[in-house]
Amino acid sequence: MRKQQRRDSAREWIGSGATITVKSYAKRYGVDRYTAYDDLTALGVTLPASAGLWAQRPPSIRRPAAERDAGPVDNSWIMLDGRPFFVAGFTPYGIYEDEMQPCGDVWF
Repeated sequence: MRKQQRRDSAREWIGSGATITVKSYAKRYGVDRYTAYDDLTALGVTLPASAGLWAQRPPSIRRPAAERDAGPVDNSWIMLDGRPFFVAGFTPYGIYEDEMQPCGDVWF
């Protein structure tokens, strides 16, 4: 639901006499509590002082470049019976590392 549609619907909901809180608004309209606080104050709803917690969204935290660009993780190797085991895709098949044999530049 877009902001204007959500606020129009909320005006009707507020007019119905229901108990309006930041939490109930967020749950009813599927938004976070910061958005709920912004919408309710824009609609002129008087909120208690405790709702001021949702007045300002905290700043976003950027992850270090090493975490963002780590690349794909190889989850094909597992430990099975204390030995490294290569899992073949999403099948129940695979091969133990010590059973692999070289075939040119490729190991089979």
